[in-house]
Amino acid sequence: MEEALQYGEDGNALYVRAQGHIGTRLCADLKAKVFSRLEAQPPVQRLYVDLSSCSYMDSTFMGLLVGFNKRLLRFSEKPITILGANETCEKLLRTIGLTRMVEMSQESVAFPPTMAALGSSKADVDMLLGAHRELAAMSPENEEAFAGLLSILEKKATEGPKE
Repeated sequence: MEEALQYGEDGNALYVRAQGHIGTRLCADLKAKVFSRLEAQPPVQRLYVDLSSCSYMDSTFMGLLVGFNKRLLRFSEKPITILGANETCEKLLRTIGLTRMVEMSQESVAFPPTMAALGSSKADVDMLLGAHRELAAMSPENEEAFAGLLSILEKKATEGPKE
């Protein structure tokens, strides 16, 4: 199954559909779209993430989900709703503690008929660092699990781009 992310809006709701193995290379465009819209008016009230066709997700994608949820809760009383997560994805989300923060559902939600395919922009160090800081902040176990990666990313972020 080909990996892909799709994004759509309808009124005050955002929709994200993940397909295949969602990795870092798909995350930069998603972050830009969702963060930009969460900061705009009118406020977003709901964010649905359909994982029914997602076979696996990496820590960067999960860190973005944590960040999306935090920003959404600034303007809405409802957390992200994650739809149709299979056993593998649900276990990953449970391991990092995200299932305690979001709404998990096997219900079907009507998505907009037209969804935009998101490209594969190169993820920069700051995006990776931010996503993994979100994960590490969730629990002492996550902090320990991501300490080495955070150290490397923080060093790269302070060094800046190589000439």
